Amino acid sequence: MRTDKYTSEAICKCMGLPSFEADPACCNVPEAIRLLLMPSFHPEVCLTFVEGKVSVVCARFQIWRQFEPRPSLTDRAEGTIPAATFAQLRSSMVPVTRPGAVPGIVIDGMPSDLLHFQQGSVVLWTGGNPGAKGDFSAFVTLALVSAWEHISSSYCRNALAEAAEYVGKRLPREQEPQRKPTVETMVLGLPEDREQLLDALRKHHDG
Repeated sequence: MRTDKYTSEAICKCMGLPSFEADPACCNVPEAIRLLLMPSFHPEVCLTFVEGKVSVVCARFQIWRQFEPRPSLTDRAEGTIPAATFAQLRSSMVPVTRPGAVPGIVIDGMPSDLLHFQQGSVVLWTGGNPGAKGDFSAFVTLALVSAWEHISSSYCRNALAEAAEYVGKRLPREQEPQRKPTVETMVLGLPEDREQLLDALRKHHDG
């Protein structure tokens, strides 16, 4: 995929989220933390934390390898988190780069984009390429472990375990149930016509 099209907004829409920075799940609550992980060799993962809840969306196949952004199959899970866990995540958010989207593409790493919302507004937008050390890596590790501990989906837990390896953290792998067969549909035509049809399909699916 062209690097100018591989944006946090495009990735989240590919994974079926309304938006990266304008998602009602983050904007319609008092406070939220969203972390988008883009591993170099594994599918993308989006973690969303609000007080009392964590939501995980994992692409089944790497969006980066697509020719252009398009809807992708995902695995999803939600779980309940203690207030103390959310408070720990909040206090551990230490920005290590200037605010703004993560620049460029990093080979053999995991570019990450972090948003912190308060009362529907973005109060922090930062990111980086976490490794095994550093404050931002510690935050990413905490987010991955917190999500892994409080969801039950084997597919999502294994995706989190793959992402955790990029920050030097080992999480147990689980046996995955056999998936049901899926059928993918290709939509041809002009970009505006395709987008209109895909929006209608998304609304029908969500309804």
